[in-house]
Amino acid sequence: LDSQAHQFAGFRACYAARCHLLREGVIHSFRLLRLVESVTGAAHRSSWGSRRVHQACLFGAAAIATSRRVRTRTAMKSAGRLPFLYGTAWKKEATADLVVQAVQEGFRSIDTACQPKHYREDLVGAAVERLAQAGVMREQLWLQTKFTPLRGQDPNNIPYDSGAPLDMQVQQSLAKSLTNLKTTHIDSLILHSPLQSFEQTMTVWKVFEGAVDAGTVGQLGISNCYDFNSFKSLFDAARVKPKVLQNRFYKDSGYDVALRVFCLENGIAYQSFWTLTANPHILSSDAIRRATARLAATPQQVLFCWLIQSGHQPLTGTKSREHMRQVVGR
Repeated sequence: LDSQAHQFAGFRACYAARCHLLREGVIHSFRLLRLVESVTGAAHRSSWGSRRVHQACLFGAAAIATSRRVRTRTAMKSAGRLPFLYGTAWKKEATADLVVQAVQEGFRSIDTACQPKHYREDLVGAAVERLAQAGVMREQLWLQTKFTPLRGQDPNNIPYDSGAPLDMQVQQSLAKSLTNLKTTHIDSLILHSPLQSFEQTMTVWKVFEGAVDAGTVGQLGISNCYDFNSFKSLFDAARVKPKVLQNRFYKDSGYDVALRVFCLENGIAYQSFWTLTANPHILSSDAIRRATARLAATPQQVLFCWLIQSGHQPLTGTKSREHMRQVVGR
């Protein structure tokens, strides 16, 4: 009975999702919908029951966005002011100028990390200062940063004491982030990746929870967590539940089908990165090209719009002013 109920729920969710995508103009035909299903791994499912459940998982966010709009909006509000985050990885010395430009073009949510290897968190802070001088105050921005464990750091440029106990490393990293960002409050603090053991992950998380209790941090999340059971274990064990899951959106992970549904059902913002780079097969497809012609949109806009309509929050790190404007719809 449970299996039959699950399959029936999957059918209803799949149907609602399809109708929603068609009605909103994100997907203009069932042919295009099937294309997206196929590139994200749904088309190979053989039995009707399992395929419908899989489709419901894949497009369940859109169905939930239709039937549970309040929950979706709450998750999006808690994850940022806009459905997009501006990502600052690999911007190096151009970071401050690009963050200022992104905010000028309409972004209000900024993603960074206390990881000098790939981020200039200090230059994000310099941009925050410049924006305040231009009239965009800190309170108008939404800042998200990360604690990066030792294995993700450059051994020659670690922003905390590598010999300190793990909980002290987290505290030092958070203090460094506050200094770099020139703020007393971080809106969202992310664990850059799970640690080698669940116990270590929870050691970090408990320090995170203390920062929330102190009012230094608004919410918590985790990145690069692709195993459903690992994320569910963290969710179950955490006193302060994760509000963000930030993952690479690509074929090798099966596009995080089950994780994305779990996020929507539990008020967690799923943030996608590498969304465009990892999916040229989607962006260059004939069906996407036809959609772009009909909607007078770019392939990138079509894919981003699908994610947003599904209740998710894409990151983009474009350096192009024109692309920034396309992303925010200006």
